[in-house]
Amino acid sequence: MWSREDLLSSLKALGLLRSPGVERAVRAVDQEAFLPDGLGALAYADMPLPSLSSMSGRPLASARCLVAALELLEPAAGLRVLVEGARGGYPAALLAHVVGPERVVVLEPDADARDAARERLARAGLGAVDVRADPPEEPVDRILVMDPKDARPKELVAHLEDLGFLITRGRGVEELAFVKILRNGRETVRLTFSQAPASLLAGGSRAEAMAPVDFARLFAVEDLLAHAWEGRVSGHYDQHFQDVADETFADGPLDLESFNPEREPVKLAARRVFQAAYILQSAGELDRAADAYARSIALVPTSEAHTFLGWTWSFTGRYDDAIAECERAIETDPTFGNPYNDIGAYLIELGRIDHAIPWLERALAATRYSCYFYAHTNLARAYVQKGMPERARKCLLAALDVNPGYEPAQELLRRLDGASGYFA
Repeated sequence: MWSREDLLSSLKALGLLRSPGVERAVRAVDQEAFLPDGLGALAYADMPLPSLSSMSGRPLASARCLVAALELLEPAAGLRVLVEGARGGYPAALLAHVVGPERVVVLEPDADARDAARERLARAGLGAVDVRADPPEEPVDRILVMDPKDARPKELVAHLEDLGFLITRGRGVEELAFVKILRNGRETVRLTFSQAPASLLAGGSRAEAMAPVDFARLFAVEDLLAHAWEGRVSGHYDQHFQDVADETFADGPLDLESFNPEREPVKLAARRVFQAAYILQSAGELDRAADAYARSIALVPTSEAHTFLGWTWSFTGRYDDAIAECERAIETDPTFGNPYNDIGAYLIELGRIDHAIPWLERALAATRYSCYFYAHTNLARAYVQKGMPERARKCLLAALDVNPGYEPAQELLRRLDGASGYFA
């Protein structure tokens, strides 16, 4: 799993972390202290994280979103800053280390979230941070709004000093961008940032050669991850990722029917971080995905997370590591079919056909497996390469009997019937 230094290196490599003050704050604040009890294994993951033990409320933004916002906020010692939404107190703690704890005000209408933030800030020695339900009477120099759905930025702008500004996510056509609203007397000036500003990419030829971070893509992935943590479905992508989690964990230890989420929040967190990992994997964010799967395992070791972590390694050609994770998956739960099939598939890729076949046969014998057609098709690939077309054909027909629409099996059968000597 990533350490704090790993996370900092990643944010610097992206060109998002540039300010020495923000970097010092990330180093100074122990993020684990601002996470719900039992979820310390999630600290320094670059994804949205839960802020309350009940998993209710909006999660803390991912490190990349939070750091990008803090850089745009331009915090400096002595400035007075208002943070909309407690998010466990972590954003306020970071700003307190830059501007001073007595200069930070947190606006949080939810009483439970206020209490949690106050307690965590006090334990971190930052009890001077003012956590309240209503805006302060004194104007502030900066306002940070991580989720405009929770507030009305135009109303908050009235609490700014002249030439002070607010940083938030956009709404409507600007939804996948950062917005800066500057107060200029009775008027406001609005700027939209669709990618990291050039000033955030300074630092020499290497930085100049980097493509700036696309905030639209960043927020598109961020929203899917946040929805996974909230257990919320607001579109077909959310539904797809939730369906994958439901199907993968069916009849297993993290099946929602097998435990009480309210009484076992760590199990719920392990399931949700698994879903977040799969979203990252699907988005091509393989390093972040591998880190997330590892954190799911750290919370609750499951065959599912070990198998999917191995799958992630396979995309980078690390087949030995992928096989090792599948072996760990089998040790965790020998009834789960996926790791047997995956080992067989990886051995085929390594040209070890005779070793692959027994693993694929074990997948077909597994009692908890929703994708037997994968193993049938992989067996067909193995038999084709061994020059045994009739056995391959039987395997493909078996795959299509389970899943008539499975295109890889259909295609291999067409080629097998149409061209002797075809090899998968």
